Amino acid sequence: MDKKDIAKKIEEAVGKTKKRKFKQSVEIVMNFKDIDIEAPENKLNLNVILPKGRGRDINIGVFADGDMNVRAKKLSKYVLNKAEIEDYAKDKRRMRKFANSCYAFIAQPDMMAQIGKSWGIVLGPRNKMPQPVPPNADIAPVIGRLKNTVRIKSKKNPTVSVPVGTEDMNPDDLTENIMATLNAIERQISEDKIRSLYLKGTMGPVVRLW
Repeated sequence: MDKKDIAKKIEEAVGKTKKRKFKQSVEIVMNFKDIDIEAPENKLNLNVILPKGRGRDINIGVFADGDMNVRAKKLSKYVLNKAEIEDYAKDKRRMRKFANSCYAFIAQPDMMAQIGKSWGIVLGPRNKMPQPVPPNADIAPVIGRLKNTVRIKSKKNPTVSVPVGTEDMNPDDLTENIMATLNAIERQISEDKIRSLYLKGTMGPVVRLW
């Protein structure tokens, strides 16, 4: 599909979406055909960097000690050291709330075993096990990439829904994000296996792209 056509569909979808008191997301919904989505070769578990960003800030959690902990607190309000990790692990409700507050996590490599043992039961099912980052690394660009990353994970039904930005973003920027998302999916599932593709705002009507 031509980029100009996609941009026009975005304008149509956003134009039909009633304004709310919050910034609404724009997402695509893709339906597949003639495939077993649970087969290993078709099961989607992708992380895609949106070239034009998500259009909103999201929380990234950090598990770190020492200097990395200090630097992380300048970039995120969700930062735990080793002692705090163990303290949270004593209260599963508190741990779940922390996990749900963040879209993704990073951690010092030497803390991964501790996190897996005490937090794996919460982070694992949410597909949020942390990305290990060396303690001397510049974590600002790592967190920046994660903030602009979307996770695409298929379940039992042959369909996926992916946020590609927000209603206040430029249609051309949203188009770039949609194309990046489609390209990532089509590297695993060919275009001829896509039955339909729709676009919608959080509270808006559905507009068919193809």
